[in-house]
Amino acid sequence: MPTQKKTEEVALLKEKFERAASLVLADYRGLKATDMVALRAKFTKAGIEFRVVKDTLARIAAEQAGVPDLGLLFTGPIGIAIGYDDPALAFKLSEECRRQYAPNYSPKGGLFEKTLVVEGDVKRYATLPSREELLATIAMLLQSPMRSLAVVLQAKVRELASVLDEVRKQREGKKEEANG
Repeated sequence: MPTQKKTEEVALLKEKFERAASLVLADYRGLKATDMVALRAKFTKAGIEFRVVKDTLARIAAEQAGVPDLGLLFTGPIGIAIGYDDPALAFKLSEECRRQYAPNYSPKGGLFEKTLVVEGDVKRYATLPSREELLATIAMLLQSPMRSLAVVLQAKVRELASVLDEVRKQREGKKEEANG
């Protein structure tokens, strides 16, 4: 018979799984307590929630949240990085932590916008550009044609000014010849 506390934990995890833009599951066993505190602080600073969950409760929550395949990745106690805004950020930070704390921290897979990500693909998702990087690229691409148009128009105005200046000099020269 499930306890009230376990039922509440499943409901909380279900809500987080449904709301998350990305989830990264990782085996954290072997990390020192100080490393775990630093890891949590790193995720929190970036706006990513990091929780340690029981695999059975997480499996039930994943099933209830409509992502039963995620339950297959829960083996033993596991840490979950939950990102709500930028889906690539949780993967990027998990990959950084993997390099920093190897072999004691190893991503096992997760979800990227409701798509299951297996362990072998975590690195690939970590290399995706962040939302801010994509927006900056789009802004640059949109700005580039406008800048080119401005340069071309500016050049044409300079050419027109040069032509008008030459015409003025020629007319002044003809007036001097007529007067002289």
